[in-house]
Amino acid sequence: MNWVRNFSDQEGHVPPLRNVEDAPPHMRQEFVDAVYLAAGESNGRLDVDRDLYLTIIQSLGYEAAGNPHAGRRQRIGRDISREETNWTRVYDLIVRLWPEFQRVGFEGVYRDATNRILTAYGSAWELQDDGRLQRVLPRAAQAQVVAAFAELGDAQYAPSLALFNSARDAYDDRPRRDREACGNVFDALESVAKIKYNRPNETFGQVKNYIVQNHLFRQEIVDVFTALNDMRNGHFGHGMAVQFDLSGPEVDFVYLNCIGSILVLTRTP
Repeated sequence: MNWVRNFSDQEGHVPPLRNVEDAPPHMRQEFVDAVYLAAGESNGRLDVDRDLYLTIIQSLGYEAAGNPHAGRRQRIGRDISREETNWTRVYDLIVRLWPEFQRVGFEGVYRDATNRILTAYGSAWELQDDGRLQRVLPRAAQAQVVAAFAELGDAQYAPSLALFNSARDAYDDRPRRDREACGNVFDALESVAKIKYNRPNETFGQVKNYIVQNHLFRQEIVDVFTALNDMRNGHFGHGMAVQFDLSGPEVDFVYLNCIGSILVLTRTP
């Protein structure tokens, strides 16, 4: 049983949309409580005051007092709420504590408690099984990302996988690096197309023309390829001097449709 926000969860509390790029004051205090709760589940193998106090304070960039007035828990709560502790540093701390819980085999408890709080405050990220913070996507979209990663595990697509991982890192970054996410995920798509049809010296547009000439996909699929290629040429192609001006939803469109196109290409005989 997870004790973090158990009552509100049972009562059907509906969290806000998962698009918040912030760490509100109340969320920070709840996170401190969750850290103590998760460590307490370890039956003494991990104690926050004993094992994590210096790590928490110093990873936030502050000098830690050995025995602070009013206790170490209050000191942690105060430092994590300082005005100069911006919200990205709170997320840095979430990731920093992962290996400490993993070392004693309680990373799952820590992850679940942390994610319940992130969800409650509409955070745009959630903690993954590998200790990474990943930007939250709708379940179906996240399944596509996982599927594309698996498809690109084929050795022939190693160059494409490297570009795909760069795109995912940019998309999951805090703040999100929109232009890099779009550019890299399109480059991953282009790489897949060139490898799939053994046309290493052509652009994606030229490979698309080859697809059209040989009637390899339905026109509706080709139209998606064309739209993505046009967006790349007009908004985020390499060496472009124009200011990047795609909105957040448009970045999502490029990112997810490129991933969908990768799956179409890799899964089609």
